[in-house]
Amino acid sequence: MKTGLRVFAYVLIWTTPLQLLLVIWGGFIVLTTDYGVLSLTHKAFFVDYVPVFMVVVDWLYGWMWGAYLDFIFGLPLIFAQAFKALASTFLGLWILRKTG
Repeated sequence: MKTGLRVFAYVLIWTTPLQLLLVIWGGFIVLTTDYGVLSLTHKAFFVDYVPVFMVVVDWLYGWMWGAYLDFIFGLPLIFAQAFKALASTFLGLWILRKTG
């Protein structure tokens, strides 16, 4: 159990650079297009910049509650990803400290 928690903590920490890359990419999009910080939602980002991922989004809508996904994909990309990066990093570090 302890090993599984440590692996999970490392995955949380290792995904932080990817999340920060999305924040930077979103900031670049806001600076160079007509999108604003609040108007660039996850769904708008996926539709316009990563259309390949829309297959996964459509699959999720078939398996999960649509209102929940509308809420999640309606969040502003920059704020939500920055919060997720901070939360997952701190959670990963906390798990490592507790299982250390």
